[in-house]
Amino acid sequence: MDEIEYERRISDLNGWAESVRAELASLITDRPASVIYHYTDLAGLIGIISSGRVWATHTGKLNDASENRHGYEFVADHVRANLPEPSRPIFEKALSVLRSVDTYVACYSTQSDLLSQWRNYAVGRVGYSLGFETTRMATGDGSMPLLEAVIYRDDIARSVIDQLLGRIDAYFVRQSFGEVEVGYVSGMLQAQLNIIACILKHPKFEEESEYRQIYQPSSSALVLNTEFRQGRFGLTPFVRIGFLEKDRLPLKTITIGPCQDPETESNALKMFLSSNGYAHVEVLTSEIPLRM
Repeated sequence: MDEIEYERRISDLNGWAESVRAELASLITDRPASVIYHYTDLAGLIGIISSGRVWATHTGKLNDASENRHGYEFVADHVRANLPEPSRPIFEKALSVLRSVDTYVACYSTQSDLLSQWRNYAVGRVGYSLGFETTRMATGDGSMPLLEAVIYRDDIARSVIDQLLGRIDAYFVRQSFGEVEVGYVSGMLQAQLNIIACILKHPKFEEESEYRQIYQPSSSALVLNTEFRQGRFGLTPFVRIGFLEKDRLPLKTITIGPCQDPETESNALKMFLSSNGYAHVEVLTSEIPLRM
């Protein structure tokens, strides 16, 4: 196979894979949020504003390990119960490496002033929720990590997985293929099943109304350096996610969490934002009483 033929086949596969991803995204939500909120404490706020980047944590070190388990177990159980025969070996291989795909996530919410989030990220200190415009966070060309709404309903999760199974099985039934296609589709399946597992959460967390930015080094054209920090569960790998404008955040608002003196905190935050070129950002204060 010459280089021109190889590039043609990869181009065809890229187009097919993008159509599959678009179908899955439409099943997850038909009305994407226009603004999503990243909760953090003061140290996180200073780091994010100063650098123009948000940290994405390795899924193996997320705050609640049960969240991660739920997604992996749901995906594995549903796929095994519905394996299509023609492409069974490819699906079995994907399941065997499901948990080993390196994946990093940054978490957001569609809610800017949520008591459970203040408790998680700012207990005993001032917290902040940074409102980002989603149109300046996501692209279709791979230059940004994937942005997906979290799935809390089992019926939606099953529909998404079934759609993926059906499209991949149909590809191998209807298309002529060789090693290039098998390798590409296998890698795409492994990445996509891992992504679905990462955005599945138990219904009890639905109040969080979460979105996740997802970065997988093995399946992304974007190259981010893995760094390490001290986390709640020991040594924690993470990456710094930039945005479409270099070193600039798609920042629209910041809400200050419950605190003793909202006016003083608000004035200080406005000074800090102005000194970093974000004077246009609207500063709001929480409507939740301080006692949490």
